[in-house]
This record gives sequence, C-alpha cells and structure tokens, in this order.
Amino acid sequence: MIRLILRRTCAVLALIPALACAAPTIEAPATAPVGSEVAIKVAGSSNPRDFVTIVPKSKPEGGYDDYAYVDKPGVFELHAPATAGDYEIRVLGASSPYPTLARRALRLESVTATLDAPAQVAAGAELTVQWKGPNNERDYVAIGDASRKYIVYEYTRNGATLKLRAPDQPGEYEVRYILGVGDAVVGARKLTVGSVSASVSAPAQAAAGSKIAVAWKGPNNDRDFITIVKAGTPERQYGAYEYTSKGASVQLPVPDQPGEYEARYLTGQSYATLATTKVTVGKVTASLQGPSDVVGRATFTVRWQGPNNDHDYINIVPKGAHEGEYGEYAYTRNGNPAKLLAPAKAGDYELRYSTGQSNATLASAPLRITPPQQQPGLVKVTAKEALAADGAVEIILDASGSMLQKLGSQRRIDIAKQTLTKLTSSTVPAGTRFALRVFGREADSCQTDLDIPLAPLNATAASARIAALAAKNNAKTPIGASLAKVADDLRGVTGERLVILVTDGEETCGGDPAASIEALKRSGIGVRINIVGFAVDEPAIAATFRRWTDAGGGLYFDARDAAGLGNALSLAVRRSFEVVDAQGHVLAEGLAGGDPVPVSPGDHTVRLKGSKAAGQKVTIREKETTPVTF
Repeated sequence: MIRLILRRTCAVLALIPALACAAPTIEAPATAPVGSEVAIKVAGSSNPRDFVTIVPKSKPEGGYDDYAYVDKPGVFELHAPATAGDYEIRVLGASSPYPTLARRALRLESVTATLDAPAQVAAGAELTVQWKGPNNERDYVAIGDASRKYIVYEYTRNGATLKLRAPDQPGEYEVRYILGVGDAVVGARKLTVGSVSASVSAPAQAAAGSKIAVAWKGPNNDRDFITIVKAGTPERQYGAYEYTSKGASVQLPVPDQPGEYEARYLTGQSYATLATTKVTVGKVTASLQGPSDVVGRATFTVRWQGPNNDHDYINIVPKGAHEGEYGEYAYTRNGNPAKLLAPAKAGDYELRYSTGQSNATLASAPLRITPPQQQPGLVKVTAKEALAADGAVEIILDASGSMLQKLGSQRRIDIAKQTLTKLTSSTVPAGTRFALRVFGREADSCQTDLDIPLAPLNATAASARIAALAAKNNAKTPIGASLAKVADDLRGVTGERLVILVTDGEETCGGDPAASIEALKRSGIGVRINIVGFAVDEPAIAATFRRWTDAGGGLYFDARDAAGLGNALSLAVRRSFEVVDAQGHVLAEGLAGGDPVPVSPGDHTVRLKGSKAAGQKVTIREKETTPVTF
C-alpha cells in the first residue's frame, strides 16, 4: 500500500530528496517543421494525469500549450506551433503549479509553400490552384485580402490540385497557403479579380400575385439568382427567387401587394446586385357570391371571381377576424364554384377571397351559421401500431438565428435539442427507421443537411448527434428546399413517411414550401407532413403552416414553451385520421388514441392520413360514439 501511494504521488514527493522517484523520459526529434505533428515518446510517468506539451523555451514553469495526457507509456503526437524558434518538450505534473518532470529541447524550423494559380480571373469565377507544401493536418489553400486572412478555402488533404471560387467583388486578393496550426501564411500569390456585368429584362407592368418571365444575361456563377423586391430595398436583400442555373429566362411570382418593384440579378456569394429593372405591380380585385345563411357542418358552394394566382383561396373566418386568419377553406385552383364546409359553431362569419402569398383579403361577404338540426355524434379512433411498421419518421429541425432567442431562461435551440433527445430516447420506438435533417447552421446561408441518414433508430447515436447541434446567427430558413429533399431522404421506404417540421419562423430563402409539399403528395409515395410551430407569434404565419399541413395530409401543432414543444412532438409522431363524407369533404380530423371528435350524423368514411390503405365505412348517429380500429 505504501508503494502504491508513493508511486501515484511522485510528482509531489520529488520535492523531498529522500523520497524522490525516477523522472519520466522523453524521446523526440531535435528539430521539426513548424505546424507539423511531432511524435513524442514518453515513459516513466507515475500519474495518469501527467501531461506532455510543447512550449517556447522561455515560457515560465507551469505554462503549457497543446498537450496530451501520458496515462501510459507510448508515442504521443502534438501539433508544433506555427512560429520558428527554440522550444521545449515538457512533461508536467498533474497538479498545479504543474512542475516540470522532464524536458527536451526542440528546434522548430520555418516552412514555405508554392502556389500556381491564374494572376487574374473574373469575379465569382472558379479557378484551379496547384500547390506544394507541408500538407499538415488542417492546412488549407485560401483566397484572402488585406482585411480577411481567408474568404474561401479548401483543405490541402483534398489533393494537390484544388478548385476555388473567386470572390464576387472586384479587387486585389491573394491565393494563400495557410497552416492549420496558428493560421500562419507560408506561401502567397497575387490574384486580381476583375469586374463582371449583367442585365435583366421583365415586363414593365404585372398584375399583383401573377408570374412573369425575367430574362437575364450575366456571369451565371454558382448560386447567382434573380429576385423581385420592393423598389428601394437595401442591397443584399431578396424576395422570391430562381437560380440563374435554371435557364436564361426564369419564372417568378410578383408580390401580391400593388406598388413599385424591381427585378434584380444578385451574385451567389455576397448577394451584390449586378443589374436591375423596374416592374410596376398593379392592383387586382375579386368578388364572391354565396349564401347568406348556412347550417353548421353543412357543405355549400361559393362562386368567385379573382386573379386565381397560386395558392389563392376562399376562406371562412369569424366576423372581424384579423387579416391572415383562416378556418375552413378551398383553393381557387380547385374549381369555381368553390366547395366549403360550414363551421360547427353558430354565429356571424365572413367569406373571404384571400391571396396565397400575404393572405390579403381581396373580397368579403357576410355569412351566418345557424345551429344544425341534429346533434353531432363522436368518432373515437385507435390504431394497433403507434407508427406504421413499414414506415419511417423524419424530423426537419430549424436551427436558424431566430432559434437563439430565449424562452424564459433557455434558448429555443436548447429546448428543441432537449425535447428531440427525449423523443428519440423514449417516444419513438428503437429500431424505427429514422432520419434527421437540419437547416440554418451557416451564417447568411440557405444550407440544409441530412444529419442522420435514414436507418433504424439508435437512441444513443441520435442523442449524440442532437447534442452537437448549434444554431447560427444570421442563418436563413430554407423550408421549401428542405421539404424538397424528403423524397430522397426517405427513398426505399414502402410504408408511410411521416415528416415533422419543427420551426419558429417563415421561409426566408425564396423557396416555395407549399409547392414542395404538393410535389411530394403528387408523387404518390405516401407522405404525411406535420408542422410544429415553436413560439410562433404571428397568426398569419401559423395560418400558413396550417394550410401547408392540410396539403401535406398532416396536422399543425402550436407549441408556446418547452412543455408545449414536448407535448406537440409526442402528438406529432402519432397516427392521425380524418372523417370524410360521400363527396370527399373532410368533416373532422384527429389523432389515433386521442379524444373522440364530433362528426355530423350520416354515412361517412374514416381513413388514416398518409396511408395508402382504404378507409373504413361508418354510420355516425346523433349523440353516439362510434369506435374505429385500424
């Protein structure tokens, strides 16, 4: 026992000559290039928390830089600092003030690199760079300027010939070889970036909410795009857009509010405007003809006149409801007259013609809902399986800058991570085919990444990936682009594909989430899309989310806080159903295993959302509960 104590406290006992232990030994090269990995062999350490470090020879005792614990004899690799000079390899004791147990001199020698690249390129163009250099771990070749060491870069480990994209702002730059340790520049070559020009042409006038063709000429560099914004909008802002890679003429929707606008050509890197042309958006009108009185839960028709732009709809809302609120609705594209289902609750309402972009009201008419003659019955649905056995679940998580805002004492992103960890650990059964997509983790970017590819759910691995997530200030919200990836993310799934989008804001990347959802539904792959709106304060945004879930065969869940998010996600993974009448009108919807839902008496069909299986015929009777099991 005495020997054990002495052995584990040698660093302290070394101060007492009578009890001193043998010092550790160091084997290492006498010289090494700056930034390289130095192999250091250490033996004889008596404490598993003793550590080895490389420091300048002049560094005071107890100081350290990059280090490794020498918990057992062996070879340890440390990154050499980036500055040439005289250094020491030191083995330091485990406890403060970290006494030096052994030392060895090390001379770090400077290194150089050479670069072969064009002397001049056009703004935003791709260039080829060949390099020769030390190729240490994390060394990289970059383009920088006087104020920024690097703007774009590629790691040298990717090959001796690299492709880099020049900045899209003209000026004087350098191609640089930069060490991964200390970011020291050890080679440079001048690069002049020349200016580029572009032009755009579009109709001088367009009706609000319509689509127009915008023709362009320009460099067509990676991610360059055409957008329409209000006249006078500051540089680097954009609205709906299309990439120039789509063709020399692109179709864009103009805003549905009248006014003066501009079509602009923007560069893909810095969103600089290369060209612009004016577009005057003219006012559009609409009218409605429908009944003045309707019995609650009855179906009826409304004739309409209006622009019939994408996603315009006829809507029923309580009298005096705020702009953007909606209840029962029908898209104008589905025909004229529109077929609607009256609300169950009696009272004064309005019919509205609402635009698909901003939910603006173009026309309205009063509507009185009277009590139905029969009382509703109830439908209670249960499912033998909480999730389809041959299906899959994909979570799409918003990690954009708005998720850094706090709810109480916690950031939204931290609440979301805790809730998702619980969901994957205890709610979704182990082995369920699962995928996680995350967007918004790069500043000023519309990046969307498949963080967990489709595979049987491993709770431990999923928790680790979720714990590593981080939101990013100024990151954008590419909802449409993320939804467009679902078909590929869940390729090979034969059963229901359940997608749950968790977001606290609206689309900010010019995408069209509604179109992405409709494309998924048209593909016939059996997808159901639920949306969890987390701390969404604007009714118009929540209303838009509800319409998206209607189109996606899913449900919208409103989560105001941490508890609400947990409850919403636990409900969102359950199977949902809808009750439809003989004409196909949806009379009610709910969750399997949840509360019974009221339904008008009659012969109807109950079907699981997102399922290809046929529904079950039921006869609903007044004041009776009808059970349905799938």
